[in-house]
Amino acid sequence: MITITMNQQKLVVAENTSLQQVLENSQTPSSGVAVAINEQIIPKSEWSSQLLKNNDHLLVIQAVQGG
Repeated sequence: MITITMNQQKLVVAENTSLQQVLENSQTPSSGVAVAINEQIIPKSEWSSQLLKNNDHLLVIQAVQGG
């Protein structure tokens, strides 16, 4: 098991967990979302292949509509 931080919340996940898996488990929408790991933006095309490491810091930003 490894520990990651997602939007300042600590999570414990299995080793070899992908970014895509964490987002799906947290019910994060797949559209209108930007994700950075350790301050580096990860393109959506790489979410399924991006494996998380112990102590990674994820920042998930969701676009909102309105005015």
